[in-house]
Amino acid sequence: MNKSKIYILMVGIMFFWGMNVVALKLLVSFFNPLTMTAFRIFLAALTVIFIIIRFKKFRWLNWQEWKWVILASLLGVVIHHMMLATGMAHTSAVKTSIIVGFSPLVTAIFAVLFRFSRFSFPQFMGFVIGAFGVVMAVLNDGAVGKQLEWGDIVVFLSIVSQALSFLVIRKISSDVDSFLLTGYMLFTGSILLLLSSLVLNPKSWGELIGAPVEYYLLLIGSAVLATAIGQTGYNYAISQIGAAETAIFGNFNTIFALIGTSAFLREVIRASQLVGCLFIIIGVLLGTGALQEILLKRRKAKEQI
Repeated sequence: MNKSKIYILMVGIMFFWGMNVVALKLLVSFFNPLTMTAFRIFLAALTVIFIIIRFKKFRWLNWQEWKWVILASLLGVVIHHMMLATGMAHTSAVKTSIIVGFSPLVTAIFAVLFRFSRFSFPQFMGFVIGAFGVVMAVLNDGAVGKQLEWGDIVVFLSIVSQALSFLVIRKISSDVDSFLLTGYMLFTGSILLLLSSLVLNPKSWGELIGAPVEYYLLLIGSAVLATAIGQTGYNYAISQIGAAETAIFGNFNTIFALIGTSAFLREVIRASQLVGCLFIIIGVLLGTGALQEILLKRRKAKEQI
């Protein structure tokens, strides 16, 4: 697949992820967040497993690999998706979209803290600018007294958990194919979520029966398009064009999510939130090192001509 097709693929994935924020906001307003998440991730796992078998990438893991997969699954699937769904039930989809846009920068920060990489001055400035953008977007919600909400904190903690899982994935990805790793993570995480839901909310499973058809379609679309195909395609893009360029496409996620929340949920996007979103995008470009890496690639390409 050439670069132009990969770029089109990435824009499509970001569209699915952005619209997934809208879908999740609607789903958590009707279903129990934990139960819905468990069922959604299980559907996604089955989809990815089908893809793995279809492309003949399946193999059994050894015990050493299983330990890392379980850790990555706990952080990136169980805790991340459970906290994201719970947090969205207690905050607006607009603020969720903006906070999630901060995810690449959080990942870059943890990469430095755990010595996977080093912080340059532009990256440090990216963190400062991005953090300022989050504060501006979340704390200025237009109404006096309506400041930081509990749901905002939970959503932020969900991306912290996801960022930690990316470091675990980075450690094991040299030994396990990214598609296979995604499948095992989703399947393991879905089983843990299903067991948690059965223990903590056994009666909530009745909510999944007799729901309106459109909610089932949203649930299936979220699982198959956003989580299964989206994550698989994202991992493929990283292997083809690198993490730096995929980080830039991540900004489209926030943009599509904001458009979706305004169009379908009729949530008001305030000027302070748009400015905050702009600061986050600038922060991601600087903080992840994406901008510097792409400029360096272009400079080398010109020197070779």
